[in-house]
Amino acid sequence: MRFDADRVVTEGGEFPADLILFMPGMTGNAWFDATDLPRSPGGLVQADAQCRVPGRERVYVVGDSGSFPGPDWMPKQAHMADLQAAAAAANLLADLQGKASNETFKVELVCIVDAIDRGTLVFRNLRRNLLLPSARVFHWAKRAFEWKYLRRYR
Repeated sequence: MRFDADRVVTEGGEFPADLILFMPGMTGNAWFDATDLPRSPGGLVQADAQCRVPGRERVYVVGDSGSFPGPDWMPKQAHMADLQAAAAAANLLADLQGKASNETFKVELVCIVDAIDRGTLVFRNLRRNLLLPSARVFHWAKRAFEWKYLRRYR
């Protein structure tokens, strides 16, 4: 695999890209090395179930920068980061108001693996696993969700 300025090239072909973000492995960001933040064995910032960084007052981490308690399959980006961010924000506000900060996040994986004209729905939580066959409707569902989700940031 290689990244060019305007495309991703793989052994199966290539596709155009306006923006490419790549995080090699699960080693954490290089700038973490310049901090004294507590780290996991893999180099991510250590966090508890409330997204707090242990030993730090009012310091929280979410998404692919953190190492959280949970199952090995727990995702680190997208929907999971949204759930973690909501818990972290609620806990920070509670901290600032002198209240208990014990909000946690749901552990779940929800994604549609898009194959340009079809998609496969994957869902997993602590009680269920679901993998639906590839279908055109999932491609369009992902496009609709993406449009709606990103609209608030435009």
